[in-house]
Amino acid sequence: MLRETARVTALAATLLGLPEMACDVLAQAGAETIATRVVVRVIGRDSKIIGSGVGGAQVSIVDARTGETLAAGKQEGGTGDTDRIISTPHARGTATYDTEDAAGLTAELHLNEPTIVNISAIGPLGHPQAIRSATKQVLLVPGRHVEGDGIVLELHGFIVEILVPEPLTPVASAFDVTARVRMMCGCVIEPGGLWDANEKEFVARLKENGRVVSTSRLEYAGETSMFRGTVSVPEGGRPGDLELEVVVSDAAKQNFGRHAIPLSRGG
Repeated sequence: MLRETARVTALAATLLGLPEMACDVLAQAGAETIATRVVVRVIGRDSKIIGSGVGGAQVSIVDARTGETLAAGKQEGGTGDTDRIISTPHARGTATYDTEDAAGLTAELHLNEPTIVNISAIGPLGHPQAIRSATKQVLLVPGRHVEGDGIVLELHGFIVEILVPEPLTPVASAFDVTARVRMMCGCVIEPGGLWDANEKEFVARLKENGRVVSTSRLEYAGETSMFRGTVSVPEGGRPGDLELEVVVSDAAKQNFGRHAIPLSRGG
């Protein structure tokens, strides 16, 4: 079976004009496993690398056929070079994320044949309410290292944190809401900034028994990533639990974020 897989892979390499690779693959068939380095980078949609500042990201590499976990670990480090990632047009073949101190996970796999793997990531681990996941399937060839920018997985969303009020605060009429909203990498948002608040919608919603009973837009509070507004509490409700939810949307960039906390109706 292994020899037959190698023949198929070698034939494909020959058809692609890679005779040296074809010979290597055939020679390796049935041999001991070969160390194969793979770099994985987890980034935020329309932002930078998910680094240690927001808790990093958990990465796993799984054999798609057997379900065996070949490698797993935590991505840690910096968010990368802002100018290179965001501001500079990306020329084909140039590195975007592979810069000094940039976060990433380098795994060394031991393969004895071309192997299809599922590479998955979840993060940012430091903000459970914002955690998202992404998976990419690729074919890896023994001894053919994947380095530099590596295999890139993208997480959509925002880190949304309700700072005021605190959870379980009793509310009876109108109350103030303050939320901090950042990109998934932790980068700040402000009007006219690199991550422009004017392109996003910030909404606070008060819910009772799962039903929205009051909605208010949040406006920029004069400090990066901070947004404020006032939410009213409708009269006539029964004493009981409420939920405050802040939802942030940027449909053009396919980014959406949410944070919710419990409140109670005061007397």
